[in-house]
Amino acid sequence: MKKQGEFYLKLTSILLAALLAIFVLCSIFLRSGEDYTTLAPVYCEVGDGITVSGFVVRSEELLVSSAPYPVAALSEGQRVGGSQTVAYACASEDAARAQRELLSLQTQRDRLSFASEGAKELTAADASIAASIIRLSALTAAQSLPRMRAVCDELEPLVLQRSLRAGDTARVRARLSNLAEDIAVLEAQCVCVPITVPQAGCFSQVTDGFERVLTPARLETMTLSDLRGITAQRESVPEHTIGRLICGQKWYLVCELPAGVSDRCAVGDSLLLTLIGEELTDLPVQIERLFTQEDGASLLVVSCAERMQDVSALRAVTATLNFKTYEGLRVPKTAVRTEDGVTGVYVLIGAKARWKPVEILFAYEEYCLIRQEPEGLRADDQVILTEEEIRDGSVIAE
Repeated sequence: MKKQGEFYLKLTSILLAALLAIFVLCSIFLRSGEDYTTLAPVYCEVGDGITVSGFVVRSEELLVSSAPYPVAALSEGQRVGGSQTVAYACASEDAARAQRELLSLQTQRDRLSFASEGAKELTAADASIAASIIRLSALTAAQSLPRMRAVCDELEPLVLQRSLRAGDTARVRARLSNLAEDIAVLEAQCVCVPITVPQAGCFSQVTDGFERVLTPARLETMTLSDLRGITAQRESVPEHTIGRLICGQKWYLVCELPAGVSDRCAVGDSLLLTLIGEELTDLPVQIERLFTQEDGASLLVVSCAERMQDVSALRAVTATLNFKTYEGLRVPKTAVRTEDGVTGVYVLIGAKARWKPVEILFAYEEYCLIRQEPEGLRADDQVILTEEEIRDGSVIAE
């Protein structure tokens, strides 16, 4: 009986080992070729937009000097009031040189006075300096020299104010006294005639010959043919031109939209505009005019009432127009399936695949943006990525 018991024990052990081996082999065989991975959806914002090339249009007037040597008194994009002096008309090169030196000394005096008399709030000063340096870096990359100069003019007094110490008071007073004497001497010598503007606006030193070609009034009747041939209509800039006075608070962008894009927008819609290569992003603009030709291409005119001082030197630009912004959960397109007419994804719950219907808000590149709902897909779900056929309730091995 003892030997018979040992025999049955060995036989049972062998059977159990055989069954375990068969289970392992079946598991390996059944899983061969399968590649199940999971990915958590990411909540994000995605813009539905298009990149276009166009022209910045403003209401502007050329400022021309009656003398052969004009000297500008303002920096790029600076606001001016009615009857304010924007430049000086000088009869000779020596007079122009003296006027430039006088303006330089007056600027030094004003900046030194600001730095010595202004209240020092170190945190605010550091933040302003850092912001100006970031702007200067962006403008350097865009090679926008006029606006670089304007930012440097803003940055210099801030750095000077930040660097002054209590022991510098005597030296600052002595320097201001010397500047006052030099300014008085030059003012007595300068005979240049001030040039004023008839109305308030924004001053720009840049002229390009489009001031009387690209106007807000012209945009009301412009066609795509006119836009495509606008470069040939460029005018020569008059001699002794100082710059231009930009009037009003609104500027425009006119561009061409390819066929099929005009269906995504309408007159009166609000969009977001980003000027590529500039520090101007997500500017709110409104569609003023949308003219579509028979071939489907369209002429688009949008207006903006912000950042006039930052677009004063711009004309030909490349921009991104964002028609609409979507918010939702981003998942790869390979995870989205349509079964029995219903769109959804499989998520891993426990060790099983569970089907969740979804609503696609926007598809772009390799992703879909899914609406986030309490009973639908959530940010903490694990979406199953696989090309294998799976069903609701399928066991997904680790």
